[in-house]
Amino acid sequence: MERSGLLRDVAGSKDMSRKMYDIGEVEAIEHISRILQQHLANKRTAVFGVNDDAQAITLGDLWVFLKIDGTTTSSSKYPWLSYRDIGYRVALSSVTDLIAKNARPAILVSSITMSGEMTLDILLDITSGIMDLAEATGSLYVGGDLNRLNQHDIVVDVASVGVSKDPKPSSPFREGLTVYSTKCLGLSAIPAALYYHKKDAGSWMEVLKMISRPIPPLEFFKYSDKAVVATDISDGITSLRKVLRKSNTDLFLSSDALCPEVLEFSMEEKLEIPKVLGYMGEEYAVVFASEEENLPALKLGYTSRGSGRIYLGSEELRGGWDNFLGYMNTTDKKT
Repeated sequence: MERSGLLRDVAGSKDMSRKMYDIGEVEAIEHISRILQQHLANKRTAVFGVNDDAQAITLGDLWVFLKIDGTTTSSSKYPWLSYRDIGYRVALSSVTDLIAKNARPAILVSSITMSGEMTLDILLDITSGIMDLAEATGSLYVGGDLNRLNQHDIVVDVASVGVSKDPKPSSPFREGLTVYSTKCLGLSAIPAALYYHKKDAGSWMEVLKMISRPIPPLEFFKYSDKAVVATDISDGITSLRKVLRKSNTDLFLSSDALCPEVLEFSMEEKLEIPKVLGYMGEEYAVVFASEEENLPALKLGYTSRGSGRIYLGSEELRGGWDNFLGYMNTTDKKT
């Protein structure tokens, strides 16, 4: 069968002409995963995590992980962020997926595509931000590729390689596990909620500057030997819901899971907590589950049999980010 025929057979001929704005990122990735599973079915090399955010092969007794992540400045650069911050944050997105696999980041490379009208200082700021993240994680940034874009925008992609002797899968988050995080949740929702609700960011500038360069979640390595599963939550509630649905479980969060600034923001801006948390996105945290109930990490809650839902008290949390659909279960779409 020709490759084009295989793609139609796996994806379904009716789906092939659907637009990405209708399909969404999660469903599109599911189509890619089915194709990859067929492609890799007869390969002799062991592959870890075809359906995960980071993938690996074995070399001796090591798993060598590869991750690539990227964004455009038009979709990700808030006014208070510098180009150096953007370089740092894209690199952080890449290595956070490695850390969630219990893989130590080792090397980073980039691909930067930009308009010829952009100035050299912008390019060097972006690469400096990537170097900053490499320094913060004990890895090396060794440069990469540079391309021209025929529109006024910048595309920043960062690939990272890491190694592990004991990789952690992202599922199943089976029932009866205690769920932890490398940090409190919800800070990423503040800039998005300000933006989409057209609120004045001035009074929150101290918080916005504080979260412009999140600390890499290296804290996870302290507890990774006790972790059964782990995942990053770069798409907020969407990221958690995806692994919970695969595990046939629900997650019950405690109020202690939320950052104090989120509670303050909810009260000051008169937005209910569930609405605010629907705007979670770039959390740069590792959420993991363990059979141990009293690890000295931030306890988020516990899992129970279910269908991929997340609860805070009796309230089901909705929302989360999709690169094509925008924030899910809200009226805010990406433009």
